[in-house]
Amino acid sequence: MEKKKEYLPFLMVGAIAVLYHIKIQPMAGDDLFFSQAADGKGLFPYLIERYNTWTSRFVIEGILVLLVKAPLLWRILDAAVFATFPLLLSKLFGGGTLMNWCAAAAILMYPFHDMGSAGWITTTVNYFFPVWGMFFIGVLLRKMAMREKIYLAEAAAAVPVCLIASSHEQVAVILFVVFLIYGCYALRGQFPICRPGLFAGMAAANLMTLLSILLCPGNAARNAVSIADLPIYASFGFWDKLYLGLLSVERVFIANADAVFVLTAALLAGLVYLKTGDYKKTLLSSLPLMIVFGQTVLRTAYPGLSGLFVMPGQITEWSWGDRGTWIPMGYLFAAVASIVYALYWLFGERLGEYLSILALLGCGFGAGVILGFMATIYVSGERVYIALYFSLFFVMLFALYRQRETILEKGNGTLGKLAATWAALLCLVNVGFVFLSC
Repeated sequence: MEKKKEYLPFLMVGAIAVLYHIKIQPMAGDDLFFSQAADGKGLFPYLIERYNTWTSRFVIEGILVLLVKAPLLWRILDAAVFATFPLLLSKLFGGGTLMNWCAAAAILMYPFHDMGSAGWITTTVNYFFPVWGMFFIGVLLRKMAMREKIYLAEAAAAVPVCLIASSHEQVAVILFVVFLIYGCYALRGQFPICRPGLFAGMAAANLMTLLSILLCPGNAARNAVSIADLPIYASFGFWDKLYLGLLSVERVFIANADAVFVLTAALLAGLVYLKTGDYKKTLLSSLPLMIVFGQTVLRTAYPGLSGLFVMPGQITEWSWGDRGTWIPMGYLFAAVASIVYALYWLFGERLGEYLSILALLGCGFGAGVILGFMATIYVSGERVYIALYFSLFFVMLFALYRQRETILEKGNGTLGKLAATWAALLCLVNVGFVFLSC
């Protein structure tokens, strides 16, 4: 009976996935374009043309062009991807009741309504599927490191899934870093060199796909078209584009008090307190929460402070001499520094692990910032920040995994129950909002 209870969070997420996909109405926006894109051309000639003129995501688009013609099949596949996501997240950290519930909460916290921004089928295949594939590869690497059994179906799916995942530019870079980290650990003897052929196959698939992205003429052509739609972007230099990327991350996650970011900051601060019991360390780890408090409470209660707590818009012009240009950067730097500080107290005794966590979180952060170097930053919507969202989920779950014994020991207290209640409430609100947005 106790074993069955462990699967309750997965059943709950599965039920919500089914409800979402009953309510979702695909075949709008870009779905309509892709439903007719290869008509009269054939699939492969179409993909070659797209690679040369528009995008490097030929693997994803090949799946998309086929899947968009079968909306019912997409509903089934996408619901399965959504429902099994928490299973992958939990397996990545060894499973168990605590990790199962936390992984389920992470998926229910993700703003899944973003996946409808360019047409449900188009957006999920382009973004949600690759990120799922990234965590599938992560689970296989964990099994290899722990010498656990890898089933034949998992091994057979490894390289194809890696190709699909790596077809998304942000995921390709993150997986490259993951393979690099795993390889370094293996060479140092900290991970066993288990199933070397499987590892080499996945790493080669990732590397070849990454090279195809870098060499793709279509990416440059698409950027040129996007610049034509936003002429001022052509005048931006390196620092302008960097600022645009940083500002967009600050706007989405800090100024708008993103629920996932707030939960991450609160969790890390709480875990630092549980581990160290030190007021100053906990206070410094809570700095992101103080900034969000200023943005949401102080700016509202005291309108005169609006110049101090700037709410950035989707701007295309700014003055380097304006104080309002630099204040958001200060908040972003302080928040990032505080998170790095909190992670040090949670993982610092294992230096290699700490640096690996920073590298993966940095990849997610960089995946958001690099968007400033693309003229499509303001037309792509917030779906493009999916890599950063799941980097935050990874960090949260890893921190919970490392502190699980302390959490299980003290979690039955009033503070533990209160924290779980607030997290459940956030999940409930997000699920309701996504359902109404479908």
